[in-house]
Amino acid sequence: MNAASQNPTSFSPAMRAIHWLTLLLLMATYSAAWVAHSGLAGEWFRPLFDVHRSLGLTVLGLTVMRLVWRRYARVPGLPDDLHPLQKIAARGTQVLLYLLLFLQPLLGLLQTGARGQPVNFYFLVALPPVIGTDRPLARELHDLHALSANALLILIGLHSAAALFHHFIRGDDVLNAMLPSRLRGVGRSAFALVLPKRQT
Repeated sequence: MNAASQNPTSFSPAMRAIHWLTLLLLMATYSAAWVAHSGLAGEWFRPLFDVHRSLGLTVLGLTVMRLVWRRYARVPGLPDDLHPLQKIAARGTQVLLYLLLFLQPLLGLLQTGARGQPVNFYFLVALPPVIGTDRPLARELHDLHALSANALLILIGLHSAAALFHHFIRGDDVLNAMLPSRLRGVGRSAFALVLPKRQT
């Protein structure tokens, strides 16, 4: 086995697809919740929240699939010249992201059960509550669900900012590893005109 196969420069097509599909699902999940709570949904509040819950469970399933796939797949490493503290921060953020991607929908599922409500999964099947009705517990789970939602947004923002920093400022291949081949290096030429070249 050669060095290139041992140290791939990009994620597999399956890992890239799961990554970007998870992002799209998260955008839809947050949007459904925000619209429902804004008062704009009207009589569509309950169906919209069924969509929100269905999307959240889909994210949970994709996260489990992603972790299993990652266990057996070869993934690109961080740049060798990256400062050790930056590597620690990158790995820590990654672990927290996976944790919240798993915990966030699970808290929502438990909260729904504590309210005594089923999950109408994409209007195809009603999933029964996973725990018994407990209103005080439901309120506590709601608060945790909201807190973890905000934490997840912050981490996604940090993760995105770091990826853009690697792409445009450092000029390495961290973001390219998750992009389709036709988009790799996009936008760098414009930055190269105004930023000094990074010393290697």
